[in-house]
Amino acid sequence: MGVDFQGADIIFIDTAPFIYFFEKHDRYFHHMARFFDQVYETNCQVITSIITYIELTTQPARLGNDKLVRKYGDYLGNSENISTFPLDIKIADFAVQMRAKYQLKTPDAIQLGTALACGADYVLTNDRAWQQVTEVDLLLVDEL
Repeated sequence: MGVDFQGADIIFIDTAPFIYFFEKHDRYFHHMARFFDQVYETNCQVITSIITYIELTTQPARLGNDKLVRKYGDYLGNSENISTFPLDIKIADFAVQMRAKYQLKTPDAIQLGTALACGADYVLTNDRAWQQVTEVDLLLVDEL
C-alpha cells in the first residue's frame, strides 16, 4: 500500500473511494478492500463529512432505491471505525480557507475543511485536483 498506518492515525475518506468499495469497482475495489483491512487491523479512525453521505445517496434516491440509501446511512452512521461529521462553523472556516487558497468548489472545500478541522493525518481521494493542497498528506486510490 505504501503507507504504514498507526493506530492513532485519522484518515479522511472522500466520496469516490467509498463508491469504489460499495459498488465493487473493477479497478479499485481490491485497493479499497485492502485499505479497509489495514484500517481495522491498525485501529485507525476513518472520518468523512456529511457531503460524502449526500453524494453517496443522491443517485440511489434518484432511482428510488431507499434500501440502499438506508444501507449507506447505517454504514456511515454505525461503523466502529468510521465517523461522519456534520458541517459546523469550525469546518466552514477551514472550507473557506480551502476555497480562497485553492479555488475549490464548495463541496470539495467542505470535504477538505472537515479533514483539517478534525485533524486528519491523511486524505484518501482519487481527485487529482486536490494534489495542490499542502495542509494534509494526500493519498490517491490510484497509487495505493
